[in-house]
Amino acid sequence: MTKPAKNRGIPPSFFAEFYQSPCGLFTAEQLTQQIAALWPDLKGLHVLALGWPFPYLAPLIETAERVVAATPHGIAADAAILHAQNCAAALVEPNTLPFYPRSFDRILMVHSGEYADSLSAFFEQAEHLLRDDGRIISVLPNRSGFWHSGTDMPFTGGHAVSENRHATLLEDAGFAVEYRNRSLFMPPVKNPLLLRLAAMYEKPGNLLFPLMCGVHLCEARKDILSGAAVQPVKRLAVGEEAELGAAIE
Repeated sequence: MTKPAKNRGIPPSFFAEFYQSPCGLFTAEQLTQQIAALWPDLKGLHVLALGWPFPYLAPLIETAERVVAATPHGIAADAAILHAQNCAAALVEPNTLPFYPRSFDRILMVHSGEYADSLSAFFEQAEHLLRDDGRIISVLPNRSGFWHSGTDMPFTGGHAVSENRHATLLEDAGFAVEYRNRSLFMPPVKNPLLLRLAAMYEKPGNLLFPLMCGVHLCEARKDILSGAAVQPVKRLAVGEEAELGAAIE
């Protein structure tokens, strides 16, 4: 795989090849567990999944009323999950979200914000698309982690930020951050034997080496009272994944 430019649509093969590899399968498993734990029941809700979300759609489609996968990177034509009756896909420009305001209850961003020209502007667009008290999950590369080191894999290019900067960008765009987590503490290795051990590093890595994670995940609520002195509500994921998360006090 050739590492792409940060602010342009990426060929679908760049992501497809990665997520068919052992490292990609491990990545999808780790992040999908966290997404499903945060959003276990989406009954009656409309969800927008941005970036290259196809490996993460399954738990959303199971319960959501409608899921729209919007990507600038090309449609995964062979993604069987897109044949679900409540799922549709759209090809969009890297920095434009062409949807009506207040159209969605949830937004998932994976392989999305890091390729935008401006993260702050992208989060502001997302805020406009959410209904009151809607929620967003944003996954971004960690700038001090093993993954953002020039390798030719997803999460290694484009914008990479610290966890605090990630939260600040969301807050500046009108969100109240209620949950933080970190993942992918093993370097992006391709050796299947090493990947078998990778899951063992997640919990101790989160506790002992938080700055070395490959990505960090933030869940935030659209703050309809942004600008007022409102304290975020403590929030935990469902299931044992909650042990890893840092709910905001």
